[in-house]
Amino acid sequence: MSDLDPYYDRPDSRGSIATPERRTPAPQRSRRRRPRRSLKPNALIIGLLFGVAVIGSGIGAAAMLLKLPDEANCRTLFLPTTTAARRLYCARSYANRNTVDSLLSAIGLVSKLSADHDLRPEVDRQLELWATGILDLAEEAFHAGDLDEAIATAERVPLSSLPPEIRSRLATVVGDRVGEWQKVWNEATDIAAAIERELERGYWGPAFTHISRLVGVGNRYWETTRYQEYASAIQLGRQDTSKVERARGIAARDDVNSVLEAIDLIEEVGLASPLRLRAQTLLREFGQQLIDIADAQLENDDLPGAIATARRVPEITGLREKANDFVVLARARYTARRPTAANLEAAIAQARGLEFDSPVYGDAQTWIARWQDGLSQVAVLERARTLASSGDEENLRLAIATAREIPQSNALWERAEREIDRWRLQLDSEQDRPILARARVLANRGDLEAAIAEASQIPVSRPLYDEAQRQILQWQGSIARQGDAPVLARARGLARSGNFDAAISVAEEISVGSPLYTDARAEIDSWIPQTLDRGNLDEAYDLASYGTAEGFEAAIRATADIGTNSYLSEEAARAVEQWSRSLLSIATERALADPATAIDIARRIPASASIYGSTQLQIANWEAQLRSEAVNISP
Repeated sequence: MSDLDPYYDRPDSRGSIATPERRTPAPQRSRRRRPRRSLKPNALIIGLLFGVAVIGSGIGAAAMLLKLPDEANCRTLFLPTTTAARRLYCARSYANRNTVDSLLSAIGLVSKLSADHDLRPEVDRQLELWATGILDLAEEAFHAGDLDEAIATAERVPLSSLPPEIRSRLATVVGDRVGEWQKVWNEATDIAAAIERELERGYWGPAFTHISRLVGVGNRYWETTRYQEYASAIQLGRQDTSKVERARGIAARDDVNSVLEAIDLIEEVGLASPLRLRAQTLLREFGQQLIDIADAQLENDDLPGAIATARRVPEITGLREKANDFVVLARARYTARRPTAANLEAAIAQARGLEFDSPVYGDAQTWIARWQDGLSQVAVLERARTLASSGDEENLRLAIATAREIPQSNALWERAEREIDRWRLQLDSEQDRPILARARVLANRGDLEAAIAEASQIPVSRPLYDEAQRQILQWQGSIARQGDAPVLARARGLARSGNFDAAISVAEEISVGSPLYTDARAEIDSWIPQTLDRGNLDEAYDLASYGTAEGFEAAIRATADIGTNSYLSEEAARAVEQWSRSLLSIATERALADPATAIDIARRIPASASIYGSTQLQIANWEAQLRSEAVNISP
């Protein structure tokens, strides 16, 4: 029990707090009267000094009696005999520490002072100040982020120790303050819940919108500390989102190295990231993806590859133990892929080595059950294989019938079914091979129609169907070629004579299904530009027939689209040469009266014409003539 705690003090007497007693002067001794004598100067001085000493000692004694205790002495106060002034002094000393306990000690030290005491007004003022100080400390706890501590501190305000008027006023303040804290805190936690929902979903924009609502919520902790935490989480989340998406894209390649690269990328997502749970889920998914790749390799009879892949599953995926046990089960499954009695028994023994708590224990038990069922059917399948090995048609039928005795629920059924399919194809081939042989004999005799009819008897589901169809297409091509070859020859003859329109019309008689259709289309494509060139050249002749400079110029432009590879290119070149000379002749005639017009006409001669160079010299002469005339005309 501390001496500072006023709640453990003994109750004081109901009387007023004692004040320092006045020292009563001691009674003076009676003296006999002596005759009055006049004082000498020395005696007067001595008397004055003595009086000053007496007064000084009295003042010092009074000061000693009224001296207030220091803080150390406050710890040893005996309340029943301690004055109100001393209590108030010590209470102030405690309150100066500004802690909840020290303020409560201060309140407890003076709260029981009688209502009619002279110091009561000052005490009441201090009590309200100290009680408010406790509430302010609660406010600090609230802004520091500890609502429970803030409410607990506010509830420690000793309202019962306060005067009624102060108690009523502070009770209202405390209730309002706590209510406001709870309101602010509820609002902030609702915002935080909304933020965390968006963070969990990876919606960074909406999350930041909610974060902005924390500013001005009325609590420093939420406005600063939590705001910064959430802002940092959003920034980190945006960065990690890019990593997660890149990792998904890399893992989608579905090869071992890519999945491992994706795992390395996901490992960069730290525990502080809002994507940490998603990252952990992805790590497990990628680990399972590696095991699935290993399983696919095992199905393709690549046991070394499957084991190597499984052993590369990283510990961080949480599937390392499953990968190790997968290797054990993979060895057993690989052994059982050739289902002999010895292999199945060895596979069962290997799978039974897995413990009950193994992640693949359930799979192992399923395989063991299948292999145990397969043991009873191994002899049946071996007998069927022996029958089929001769390749004889009758034995193949017996082998298929024997293998079908194995129940579909048996572990050996998948292998038996594959064997049955293989033997059925072999049997079908043996049945259809004579048909295809007869068709070829007919084709060699020149009877292609009969050969096609014979080969068409092989159904689409039979193994020799594709081979028969290839033969049928070849024979149909030969038939079509025999009928369309003369048509294409006739079209080519027409083209050589320059009658391209007729050649195109004949070649178009060859149908799409003909073997010569591609050749015919190629010829048509080469003839179409020739017909266009003839149209262009004919149009140029029509334009040149006007005999004007404009007509010759238009004729030359009309031949521009005739290519150098066209059969009309030489004729077009000769025509352009002739029309160019006609332009020069017209220009020469005009030059006598109008050199400017002559220059304009001469410039229409193309650069490809043989007279282009001499024309340029003539143009230069005419331009010189124009300049000379202009000089002579000027004053």
